[in-house]
Amino acid sequence: MSPRVWFVTGCSTGFGRELVLQALKRGDKVIATARNVSKLADLETAGAKTMSLDVTADLASLKQSAATAYALYDRIDILVNNAGYLSAGSVEETSPEETFSQFNTNVFGLLNVNRAFLPYLRAQKSGVIANFSSIGAWRGSAGVGIYCASKWAVAGISESLNGELAEFGIKSISIEPGYFRSKLLDGGNRSVIKNHIPEYDGTAARKGMQRLEVMDNKQPGDIVKGTKVIIDVLTQSGTAAGKDIPLRLALGADSYEIISGKCQQTIALLNEWKDISTPTNHDDVAGKL
Repeated sequence: MSPRVWFVTGCSTGFGRELVLQALKRGDKVIATARNVSKLADLETAGAKTMSLDVTADLASLKQSAATAYALYDRIDILVNNAGYLSAGSVEETSPEETFSQFNTNVFGLLNVNRAFLPYLRAQKSGVIANFSSIGAWRGSAGVGIYCASKWAVAGISESLNGELAEFGIKSISIEPGYFRSKLLDGGNRSVIKNHIPEYDGTAARKGMQRLEVMDNKQPGDIVKGTKVIIDVLTQSGTAAGKDIPLRLALGADSYEIISGKCQQTIALLNEWKDISTPTNHDDVAGKL
């Protein structure tokens, strides 16, 4: 089989960086991107093509970047939307500007990167789009509500894309990591809100923010192991050989446990309130639920 061609955003650290390195080791071609391309020098040395890319750029600029990337190998097999950061703070304390910034990178940027590349994927009638979401897409957590909301959006977009693009031979997957020892929680990728409301001191919101600091560099997940799973799944090889690409990938033991627990809680909640919440149809359709 000929080498696959990857386009990956957010490659200066974490999953993005490791995806590039492992894909190259498998013999694939990789176009690695970051806002500051100088941070990708060693990836270029390893064999990647590198490009400067800010996912929050306007759509016209991203379309030009997509055209440049596509021209390198005349195809893109796997598009990975990995760029993102975490905004920490209570919902009330987070300003409209900070909220927009979080969504602009994590959601709107992802949308526009997909829009820029989809004409090429549709034309070649193949491709995989991997959108990085989070366990935050399954539960709202005090102190990171806006971040969680952005990841819920990513999961919804990814699932919708999968339905819209199936007829073009394109798969879309939401990757939902648990806590991995990446740079997400350090000062460079974790933004703390500027507004401070004293009444939140000592509350669940503030404790949630503090927990991120304590957890930094102590997360259980191994980026190298997690990345191997991701590549196996996206290429349907190795441990994922013979399996279809799933709509959602719970990555890590903690992700599995949290999502499984949330599903069980949701089923219990539905059953508890079913008799009260469901008798709402018109009389002429009653009983057809």
